[in-house]
Amino acid sequence: MLLLALLALPASAVADPGSGGVAPGSVTVPVPAPPASTPTGGTAPGSVPVPAQAPAPKRSPKRPARSHRRHRAPSGPSVASFSVSPASTFIYGRTARVSFEIRGRAHSSIHLTLVVKRAGGNAVLRRIDLGNRQVGVPQSYSLSGLEGGPLPQGSLELRLSARGLRGATKSSATSLLSFHWHRFPLLGNFSYGTDPDGRFGAPRPGHTHQGQDIPAPTGTPVVAPRGGTVKVVSYQAGGAGNYIVLHGAGENLDFVFMHLRDGSITVHEGQQVETGQQVAQVGSTGESTGPHLHFEIWQGPWAIGGHPLDPLPFLRRWDAWS
Repeated sequence: MLLLALLALPASAVADPGSGGVAPGSVTVPVPAPPASTPTGGTAPGSVPVPAQAPAPKRSPKRPARSHRRHRAPSGPSVASFSVSPASTFIYGRTARVSFEIRGRAHSSIHLTLVVKRAGGNAVLRRIDLGNRQVGVPQSYSLSGLEGGPLPQGSLELRLSARGLRGATKSSATSLLSFHWHRFPLLGNFSYGTDPDGRFGAPRPGHTHQGQDIPAPTGTPVVAPRGGTVKVVSYQAGGAGNYIVLHGAGENLDFVFMHLRDGSITVHEGQQVETGQQVAQVGSTGESTGPHLHFEIWQGPWAIGGHPLDPLPFLRRWDAWS
């Protein structure tokens, strides 16, 4: 039976196994091509070499672009030093010395202005023209407080100002000045007393007490509460003793000092005195029960045409800053 089956198959259906070829009439089955490269890194015959792709270069971190602009030191004039002395002054008294120096090009000058404001405030109270000042040389200006009219009382801030001036708004170029219109009339220890008989308005035989008694040791300096003109230097037995009448400059007030020590008066009638200048010493001349200063303030002319004011509120206020 097997022999009959083989005889029945056509001769073309049997391939020659030893020849490696393909029998005529048979169907060719495609064989997958070998890979282009061999395991050893070579290239198979007949394949197209594929160039190896180079690894991407590593990029360094991006650096910020450099500015070609050079940082130059600020140019122009600057405030090298600035100060005010003394730190407390009075109108018609010792002036405040404003000392300063400007740093800049040698042999040059700068036009300066002294700006005055209230301490801690923004509003400008006064602009004082200092004119052209040489750079690199210590300079000064005497501030009287009367430039353009009396400056207001209190703590003032002073600074220099000029076109292109550096440092004019920094603390190194700013100084404070305490400025007031009156000062306390004694230098040294004192009290306001405890006896109501020494107060303003206390009854007296035929009149009332027209001043404030200020007990103080004999020899305590008596000073002018405000600069002005000495109107009277005299003596009254059984009353004021040695006394002085001073008219305050720039105001309608007269100041009176009584019971002054013998031989201590240092001024004469018609003399101009400054605020804070010593005029005498505390004593107990005239009708007095002990060393003290009898002090009066008159609105208008003393004794004739004016009227007395209670000095105590003035004295307490002046004592706060003197």
